[in-house]
Amino acid sequence: MKNENTNQMNLGSLISELELKDSKYKKVMRRFQIMFFIFIFFYAGFFLFNPHPEITILDRIAGACYVVAFSLFTLQFRKFYKTYKAVNYADPVKKVLEGAEKRYRLWQKKTLITLVSILLIDAATILVLYDRFIDRWTFWQFFCIIQLAYIIIMGIGFTFGYLRWRKESRPIWFSARNLLKELEE
Repeated sequence: MKNENTNQMNLGSLISELELKDSKYKKVMRRFQIMFFIFIFFYAGFFLFNPHPEITILDRIAGACYVVAFSLFTLQFRKFYKTYKAVNYADPVKKVLEGAEKRYRLWQKKTLITLVSILLIDAATILVLYDRFIDRWTFWQFFCIIQLAYIIIMGIGFTFGYLRWRKESRPIWFSARNLLKELEE
């Protein structure tokens, strides 16, 4: 089971795999950046600038949370896009491997901003749904049910993301890390 994920690539196959994955992820990051940029305008128009009288102040605050969260996502995807775009395979091998090890690591400091976005979306969801469900449940019942659903959804998303990382990116990260160790010895 672990053997297939920890199989180390040689330098040539690792560089080839890096070029393919970096090109793919650069395109994916650009698409997500555009998608979230569109979300910013959609949610701003729907929640913030829509003059409809049924849109409450809670809905407008939720809209602001969504817009800020999507703005943070857009900036995050822009940073990732620039990172993938800036990769230069003509650099020294050690520098290329260090960059690859950082890019394909599961936990990165720069992804912490994603947690802020997730919390803002959580807060916005609570605010949007509050008026619709508060007559059925007490505040704490409502809050706990929404949080439970949100945690389950985020947990499923994280699990799929982790499994995808483990299959696609972990072998690259593992090989880059081990080749770096060999170079340092």
